[in-house]
Amino acid sequence: MPPPQVAPDESTPTPASSPSFVTNVIWSWAGTAINIFISVFLSRIIVRGLGEERYGVWALVWSMIEYLWFFDLGFNTAIANFLARYRARNESRNINTVINTALFYFTGVSAILIILAILISRNVEWLFPRILPQSRQDLSMLILITGISSGIFVLFQIFGSALDGFQRFDLTTRSWVTTLVVRSGGGVLLLKLGYGLRELAIVFVFGQFIGYLMNFFSFRRVFPELRLSLGFARVSMIKEMARYGVPSFMANTSNLALNQTGFFIARYTSMADVGFYTLPMRMLQYSVDAVSRVGMITRSSAAEREASGRKQSVWNLGVFSNRYCFTLFAPLSIFLLIYGRELIKIWMTPVYAERSAPLLPILVPAIAFVMAGQFNSSSILFGLGAHQRYAYGLMVEAALNVTGMLIVIPQYGIFGAACVSASLMLLIRGIYTPLLVCKSLDASLAEYMREIYLRPVLTAIPVAVGGVLLKRYVTGQGWAELILAGSLIVGSYLGLALFTCIDTGHRRMLFRWIENRWAGRKAN
Repeated sequence: MPPPQVAPDESTPTPASSPSFVTNVIWSWAGTAINIFISVFLSRIIVRGLGEERYGVWALVWSMIEYLWFFDLGFNTAIANFLARYRARNESRNINTVINTALFYFTGVSAILIILAILISRNVEWLFPRILPQSRQDLSMLILITGISSGIFVLFQIFGSALDGFQRFDLTTRSWVTTLVVRSGGGVLLLKLGYGLRELAIVFVFGQFIGYLMNFFSFRRVFPELRLSLGFARVSMIKEMARYGVPSFMANTSNLALNQTGFFIARYTSMADVGFYTLPMRMLQYSVDAVSRVGMITRSSAAEREASGRKQSVWNLGVFSNRYCFTLFAPLSIFLLIYGRELIKIWMTPVYAERSAPLLPILVPAIAFVMAGQFNSSSILFGLGAHQRYAYGLMVEAALNVTGMLIVIPQYGIFGAACVSASLMLLIRGIYTPLLVCKSLDASLAEYMREIYLRPVLTAIPVAVGGVLLKRYVTGQGWAELILAGSLIVGSYLGLALFTCIDTGHRRMLFRWIENRWAGRKAN
């Protein structure tokens, strides 16, 4: 759904050109690489520093904070979409209208979130009757700290979405990396000094504040015409943003329900089981973050291409972005399926290897095919404004997921939870979502899926066979062996994929870019 024409601009200055799609992807992946490095290092320290019970509390709180997105109503998605289109048409007045209207709306949301954080923090014992007494006060205080801060920060998130709409992912990546550095450095220092959950939460909140502040000043710099005044807010814009955002809201709400498995585990089993389930999900999420960052770029790019009358190129955007993301995720999947237990045992503890590793064969294939191989398809639907049916599909998945968790977790625990989650993920987001993309573009689903998956899967087969044979000699009983095995698996797969999965034209562009960089260095 295209945004409305609010008012003609008195002046339409030409905005600075956006970085290219490839440049944005490189920036996003650079940030993700740093995130993976920091998170792997920090997770080990947090798990070992807090212990199984308190780590479960920590994981539960941060999953519960996602509930605050319920009140977003899809407005942040609308901000990015509307600004991408307005910027393509150089309509600065309408950009100011979107920003100020969103600020007006989120001021009310902020007050509601703070009140909710206070109420929930006072009812922890009722929500989680199985929580140990010594963890009850920590959980209550963490909910209060993170909930109130998130209620305040909801106002600053607007400017991150605005930068996404301007396709300035280089700037959002810098703020994101700064947040990671503050969090990791402060978190490690506090844990080494013997501090606990509350102090760790304060450092994490402070890191968020720094990142949001950077986004605000970055947007002021790239859009000097920014004016913050209620005089720009429009009721008509609220209606239009809500109209676009309602399907986004339904999708976000469904995603919240899908991501709250830890809530059911905490209620029906134990806090420790929350940590055992969360760990493999976090391991995979670190790499999936690279895909989701590309998805934000894809969403804005699809909106801009359609607004510029280049809808024909959207199909290629979907095929190549999904294929390349799946290709990059594939070697990690192979490694985790073969060496996952050994990695968790050395990285964390033998207890986590015993409880978490059996979930990997269930979760890894599903996340690889769905989150890596189809995330960009959902982003394209949002970019085209054709995301209503996708939202309905997610609602069905969420309803079935909640029902399944209520039935399965009390009897089968975290293993049953993983089976329910993976099955529904493959059915809805793995098949239904690309079907919607193909219908929107009048394309063949079979051709779309074949173009995305066939080459990466065929490339993975010999590498996986080689990895199984490799484990006979390199068993993974130490960091040196794990690094060696990982290097061989990743290197062999990506070496083959360069010629089997990368489009010929894109491969030539890559080689040309390397040649130019090399020539430039020699000249200097």
